[in-house]
Amino acid sequence: MRASTDKAAIATIVGRHSLLQKLSAIIFVALIVIMSGRGYLGYLKTMDSHRQAVLENMLFLREVFDNLTNRSHEELFRSAAHYRLPSGTELERNEIRAPSLLSGIDSVTFFDTTGRVLASAALDGVTMQPSLTHTAKALRNIASTQRPQASITCNNDECAESVFIPIISDDGRELIININRNAAGILQDFYNFTHTDIALFAPDTGKVYLASHKQSIVPILTEITANAHLKYTDDEQYFGPASGGYYGAHFFPLKDNSGLHIALISDESNITAIVSATIRDIVAAAVLSSLVLILIIVVILRPPLSRLVALTDLLPMLAKNEFQRAQEGIESVATNRFLRDEIDVLRDVLLDVNRALKEMASSVEEHRSALQSKISALTEANNFNDMLLDTSPMVIVIHDSEGNIQNLNAMGRALSGLGTTIDPGANINHWVHDPRRDISLSEATASLHRLPGRRQQNEMPFFAADGKSYDFLWIHTTIHLQNQRQILSLGIDITEHRRAEESLRWLGAHDRVTGLYNRATFIDEAERLLTSLALGHRIDLILLDIDNFAEFNDRFGFDSGDKLLKQFASRLEAELSDAALIARTGSGEFCVILVRDNNAISHLDTVLPSLTRISIDDEQYSENTSVTIVIDEYDDNFTSVGDMLANSTSTMRRVKNKAKGHVYHAEDTDTRDSRQEKYQMKEALAQALDNNRLVLFFQPIYSLEEERVSHCECLVRMLDANGNFVPPGEFLGIAAEANLMPRLDFIVLEKAMQQQSLWRKQGIDVGLSINITAPTLEQPDFAKRLAEIVKHTEADPERLIFELVETDALENIDNAEKLLGQFKNVGSRIALDDFGIGFTSFEYVRELPVDYIKIDQAFIRFIHERENDQALVRSMIEMGHSLGKKIIAEGVETKEALDMLKAMRVDYVQGYYLSRPVPIDALNLALKI
Repeated sequence: MRASTDKAAIATIVGRHSLLQKLSAIIFVALIVIMSGRGYLGYLKTMDSHRQAVLENMLFLREVFDNLTNRSHEELFRSAAHYRLPSGTELERNEIRAPSLLSGIDSVTFFDTTGRVLASAALDGVTMQPSLTHTAKALRNIASTQRPQASITCNNDECAESVFIPIISDDGRELIININRNAAGILQDFYNFTHTDIALFAPDTGKVYLASHKQSIVPILTEITANAHLKYTDDEQYFGPASGGYYGAHFFPLKDNSGLHIALISDESNITAIVSATIRDIVAAAVLSSLVLILIIVVILRPPLSRLVALTDLLPMLAKNEFQRAQEGIESVATNRFLRDEIDVLRDVLLDVNRALKEMASSVEEHRSALQSKISALTEANNFNDMLLDTSPMVIVIHDSEGNIQNLNAMGRALSGLGTTIDPGANINHWVHDPRRDISLSEATASLHRLPGRRQQNEMPFFAADGKSYDFLWIHTTIHLQNQRQILSLGIDITEHRRAEESLRWLGAHDRVTGLYNRATFIDEAERLLTSLALGHRIDLILLDIDNFAEFNDRFGFDSGDKLLKQFASRLEAELSDAALIARTGSGEFCVILVRDNNAISHLDTVLPSLTRISIDDEQYSENTSVTIVIDEYDDNFTSVGDMLANSTSTMRRVKNKAKGHVYHAEDTDTRDSRQEKYQMKEALAQALDNNRLVLFFQPIYSLEEERVSHCECLVRMLDANGNFVPPGEFLGIAAEANLMPRLDFIVLEKAMQQQSLWRKQGIDVGLSINITAPTLEQPDFAKRLAEIVKHTEADPERLIFELVETDALENIDNAEKLLGQFKNVGSRIALDDFGIGFTSFEYVRELPVDYIKIDQAFIRFIHERENDQALVRSMIEMGHSLGKKIIAEGVETKEALDMLKAMRVDYVQGYYLSRPVPIDALNLALKI
């Protein structure tokens, strides 16, 4: 009991003095902050004044350094003017004498006006000479200005003061004399004169060549550079801490544009002692002033604060209904009738409040028992209503015209994520609204407020808290609660019913197996799409047909056929753009409408070839099949999508009779637009040939054995009249039709051989691979013109490889062997391109004098994914090696394909993984993989 009494006494004492302590602490902290701020401002002002003085002194020291440097340069100029000029014989024999030890010169060099060194001499042990770049620059300046040049230059770890002066020898010859001496003397003179440290350094590397005290300056200079983040684009200044001290620094470049900088460093560490003393004085004054002021406050405020604390200690009694004790305590607090203050007023008010609370407590007790009986009756009624609401299999919500929820049953709370206590701001429109019509539940029931007594029915989704959406049928009516009009909404879940309807509609518009549009829906959607498109779009219809699909079903069953269809449909959706309209229009037939801007670059030429092969693996079988693809461009000649689809189907039948498993373009050569485009391209090509607007791009071919770029393939690009590159696919076909290929090939031959000749003169051991078409090779004077081009370009024929394309255009093996012999006659080699595509490739390899075989990229691009391609490529490599041929794999686009080709011992690789075709200035011949 005594312990509890002691604790209460301690708490009373602490409470009585807490206000006084807080006031004292606040005033003390405020004074400390004010005095500290004043001290900090004084510190900043002192530091800024000292900084300005130091930096101004640094500018003066820079002038001193410039004057010392200029004086030293003038001294060297005078030494050069009085230097003994050697005779012509001494210069020719390089027998000039070394400078005198007393001359202050370390080395001397004589040049003629062309910059050739005639003779030089230096003191024993002196190796410092200006660099070749610095010497060439000085000689050029003298040649243009005929004025002496002076500078400080550093080479390796030494620096010299160097001057170049034009002179005329006794025999009348114009000479240039270069005199050098150690530049350390200038820095030492500066330090002796100013007692300020100085350093000569290269800002790009941070290397310090010379310094007055190198061991101590280097760490200081390094830390200053790191702290100040200097860029050395112009004069730089620094004032701050470094290496445990305080320093001022000034950085500036030498005037001779040598790239070297001077650093002047002044030790200003004494400033910290001055600042520390000032701060100590300010802090001591602040603490003393605060203590005196707090003492005055305690003497003045202690008596009234004690009375205030006594009154505040009585307030908890009012909360505990201890009114009699509270009255006795308030009356015991002393008061002054003549000198009343706010505390006396507070004492009287507390007495009035105590009396009023005492009367109120007795009144409340009388009403409590009456209310208790009414609450019990209401509770039973509410429990019955809540049971009906919470067990109902529908959403029941009462809300006002703005959607604010007044009540919500258990099903509604479960869907909305609300607890048993509904938040005041909960609004039914947050969960019930129709985004398609952009309308909320309150907006849909607005008419009920204008016409009370009516009922309304509508459908609107309920967006649940778990992210799911449910379809609901709603019935709304108005009710009155607490004299306010509210809306009662009853919602019935019809989600399953709607999903069944949607499923039936979806099955009517889509293919059951793949989930794509069926033929009828595809035609309707395509017609709607074409009608909505504006001008400036290209529309392609792509028809894809799985070859021998009926045979596949017979062999493996319809379940496997469905699996193949699903797999191919997934590939179509993944490979083609999101804007494509895709459908399954037949047994193994798929149709695609692809829309793109006329100026957009098409990716069909790279995507569609990859879709011509399908591999399907199962536990019981593994099968590869092909796909034939027809691309048809939509134009005004087609009256409908059905017409266009029929045309593409007819084209598909024709091309399948020719060869399956390829990509074909259906061209209507009778259309005026097509003829006009070809005419314009032919005219543009003729202008490009006349105006030399053919440009060569180069793609590296990498030797895996030598681990370097052994040669590059030349690929032609055309520049149109606006300077834009035209890809070869747009003009090579026109060139072939217009019999322009020989002219184009000879231009490419000459440009390529000029580049190879330039490489040979530059010592670059890289060959060139040049494509030759059959019409050019069959020209009667081809051999003569080839020899003439080799001769006047001075190309090395042994570094040239000619790639034979369109081998099927050659009439027979004997004729082809004779034509290819023209390359052998000039010493070049031959590569057989696109190997593996044609049916005669193996025969050509055996009979023709080819040196290289280029496996077509159709077998290489996905070799790391297709086992069949791996087997074919491996057999081609083994067959080629057995015949003594080198194998080139083109179309290498991934590291996986590269690694697999290395394992197969292919000789060369080419493709986008190494480099795309690029102009000569972007070609990287040092490529490593």
